[in-house]
Amino acid sequence: MAIKVGVGKSKEIDSFGAGSLAAKSAIIQLEAAVPNIVFVFASSRFDHQQLIRGIKSIVPDCPLVGCSTAGEITSDGPDKKSVVVMAIASNSLHAAVGLGKNLSKDSRRAGQEVAHDVVVKTRQGLARHAFMMLSDGLSGNGVDIIRGVQEVLGTSFPIVGGSAADDFLFSNTFQYYDQSVYQDSVCGILFSGDISIGIGARHGWYPLGKPRIVTAADHNIIKQLDGKPAARIYEDYFGKRVADLQNEPMARMSVMYPLGMSIPEEEECIIRNAMKVDADGALICAGEVPKGSEIRVMMGSKETALKAAQKAAEIALGGLRRKKASIVFVFDSVSRERLFGLKAKEEIEVVQKIFGPDTPIVGFYTYGEQAPLGATINLGQTFFHNETIVVFAIGE
Repeated sequence: MAIKVGVGKSKEIDSFGAGSLAAKSAIIQLEAAVPNIVFVFASSRFDHQQLIRGIKSIVPDCPLVGCSTAGEITSDGPDKKSVVVMAIASNSLHAAVGLGKNLSKDSRRAGQEVAHDVVVKTRQGLARHAFMMLSDGLSGNGVDIIRGVQEVLGTSFPIVGGSAADDFLFSNTFQYYDQSVYQDSVCGILFSGDISIGIGARHGWYPLGKPRIVTAADHNIIKQLDGKPAARIYEDYFGKRVADLQNEPMARMSVMYPLGMSIPEEEECIIRNAMKVDADGALICAGEVPKGSEIRVMMGSKETALKAAQKAAEIALGGLRRKKASIVFVFDSVSRERLFGLKAKEEIEVVQKIFGPDTPIVGFYTYGEQAPLGATINLGQTFFHNETIVVFAIGE
């Protein structure tokens, strides 16, 4: 049986009703085929336990995985305040699901836990292709989750995914696993079987001026650049004092002017959003920045971001090695959605054009993305990204 995909969406006010309606729509499209797995991406406005109950009332025996979002994505484009349900039925694709808990206590251990969980549930003899992670976007260390996963699956194993969000409220995100709703957790999916995969990740931002060296840092906090308070890098470009940067939401400026961290042998930097400035002028970022890293202020535009989306889709399509995509996942930074504004649909249309109008697309706007980059795609070295679009294609 070929890979069959059904995608349903609902904006019903009632959470149980929204879940059941979206699930019914997805199941009908499978034409009586029994689903192997169900993915759920939903606005934070729902009662999440009731939402999952509604979905499970339609697919009670099917593994379920997903998370809350800052916007939902389908082939029709981006949406808000909705729930998207995707059901997959196939005898060539196998998807084992798992869960890691307590990210805030030990993110690395949670990564090990979820990876071990999916390995145990994967049938022996099946070729493993990629691991997808859907983690709490406001808890734990995303880089450490990746490290934990790699300690089980191997440092050369491709990891892809997005961090759960909550409609830009930055309060609480939710992870869905089977019949339950979690926080401070990471859901994982190990894809295996007779399939092909392609992964593309690009952002389109370009550097301004000379690089600065991180001379003092603590995980996601850049304390000093070239021996000076880190926030000075924004003062130098925009003339704003540290006090001004504290009073004005740093995240707003960082959408247009994030930080770029150089990676050896890569044509693009890894993007880091500077979310806050503390009283000492340190920059609190949405991802880890090691001491010794080379940092620049980055600048972008809708045009360069759109070209990056096209490039990411082309890279993912190339990974399928001339096979047709059966499913395309899109994990897109909420910062990019804010950048595009009313033109956000154009980015999804660019991806759809690469894969064809009949290829199902699902995904969401994230608080962080995970994927390999161009030079490391064959090695599987995975990075934690900000302001990036990740395209993950599965074909057979």
